[in-house]
Amino acid sequence: MNSFIELFKANLKMFLREKEGFFWTVLMPAFIYIALSVLPIGKFSGAQIKYSNYVLPGIIAMTIMQGGIYGLAYWMVDLKSRGIIKRLMATPIKQWQLALSLISARLIVVIAQTIILTLLGIFVFKADFAGNIISTIILVLLGGAIFLCVGLIISSFAKSYDTAAPITSAVGLPLTFLGNIFYPVDSLPGALQTFAKLLPITYLADGLRQAYLFPFNFNKIGFDILILTVWLIAILFITVKVFKLKE
Repeated sequence: MNSFIELFKANLKMFLREKEGFFWTVLMPAFIYIALSVLPIGKFSGAQIKYSNYVLPGIIAMTIMQGGIYGLAYWMVDLKSRGIIKRLMATPIKQWQLALSLISARLIVVIAQTIILTLLGIFVFKADFAGNIISTIILVLLGGAIFLCVGLIISSFAKSYDTAAPITSAVGLPLTFLGNIFYPVDSLPGALQTFAKLLPITYLADGLRQAYLFPFNFNKIGFDILILTVWLIAILFITVKVFKLKE
């Protein structure tokens, strides 16, 4: 237990010391949200929702996804390149302790990102927040755990930035543009719509949108949570099989 706690604190400190990482994981999503919110789009979707309201949960979902697929994957590759993984291999640290400490530390960052973006939306753009705090926390933790595990899986196959870049792009781009972030999945062509409904980010964005914009509805949010739980179980199984503490 002590090893896990120390690893957790070390991972969190290492992330907070990275100024560039702070910019890309916290400030850049805020800039994207601001840029989209000032566009003269007006009312959006059949529910006649302001676009700044509609896109806020989507940007939060995108930020959670990118933190795992891009942030954690590249960070692990960087640790390999600096020989830190090799030094960890010389200690009695177990693989599950490293993986769990990485995910736990990054989930703290994910929660902070969600709070910052939510406050920005509420106080600057008068975005709605229905107050479904418990549902929001559950969705954020589920989504964060899923995509952080994906980041660990990618890092297991990528030995350098050159190999990590195409993998992260191949995974991240479809999730970004087909994942219910900027526009409804129902507006996509038939084949893409079917594919989009298989993606975990589709249900993360939809669940957050339900939690932010509407009164609590267990049938709607519960379905999104169920799909994300199934995804998490599947991705955890793959992570256990694939992730290895090695150079």
